[in-house]
Amino acid sequence: MATRTTAPEPTPERGDVLPDSYAVYVGAERINVWQYRVNISERDGAWYFVESLDREQGPKLSMDQASPMPPSAEGYWIYSRTYDCELDCE
Repeated sequence: MATRTTAPEPTPERGDVLPDSYAVYVGAERINVWQYRVNISERDGAWYFVESLDREQGPKLSMDQASPMPPSAEGYWIYSRTYDCELDCE
């Protein structure tokens, strides 16, 4: 299966984001997606893990108002207002 439910490392560090926006971490083997949510227990908001996608399955991401961050040796972050994914099904 392409997705997993346990939160991977690294986690998003950015705090100046809009509620319900996304952080997408693109690594060599996986793409990890987080969402910034505000709720009763986290009134100031917090990052919540959404899913992890295997890059071998060719996921195609669609994002609005995306802001890519400078890459590191391990991967890079993209912060986006919206997020949608479609797997390359054969």
